[in-house]
Amino acid sequence: MVERRATSPSAKEARGQQILAAAAELLEGWSYSDITMDRIADRAGVAKGTLYLYFRTKEALFLSLYEDCLNAWFAELQALADHGAGTVDPAASARVIASTLAARPTLIYLHGLLHSTIGHNIDLETTVAFMRRQYGQISTLASAFARRIENFSVHRALRFLIQLEVVVGGLSWAVNPPSAVAQAFEEEDLAALRIDFEEELREIITALLR
Repeated sequence: MVERRATSPSAKEARGQQILAAAAELLEGWSYSDITMDRIADRAGVAKGTLYLYFRTKEALFLSLYEDCLNAWFAELQALADHGAGTVDPAASARVIASTLAARPTLIYLHGLLHSTIGHNIDLETTVAFMRRQYGQISTLASAFARRIENFSVHRALRFLIQLEVVVGGLSWAVNPPSAVAQAFEEEDLAALRIDFEEELREIITALLR
């Protein structure tokens, strides 16, 4: 099959999304370390050289996928915050935030890799641009949270979202633990170490919001 070259801006955007979708599909059956650029190119139906026209490294590709997933979650939270009138209490807010994130396992998995793996081999220019875009996103979301969560200022909401990023990174292993850890959890005397991601996140978020 001959690859059709994307020439217009819209076609290039579609091709980039096609590549990211292929990477996301591979994550359903493979670990990050097992996914190669060759496999992504094959799944996306593009030449490996085409892949590198859009993403200079594997890390850059998955950083872009992480950003897409994160922005989709932020958009969902923004829509929920903008819906209705009045304020909601911290416990109810925590349930919504935790449940909407728990429904996005790819985002959780990539978040866990952000600082340990994906952030490596990314140049400074890309990193700074990514961080500025994300700061803009959380600033907008912080304003929405301040309107809807009881006794919550924009400053507190902004700090909460930054703290939430750290918490999610720490809890992400619970969703996809290394195989040896998953097997260890099957031991009866280690059962107390198992945690439920959504439940733990909800409790931590409730404490942070209060």
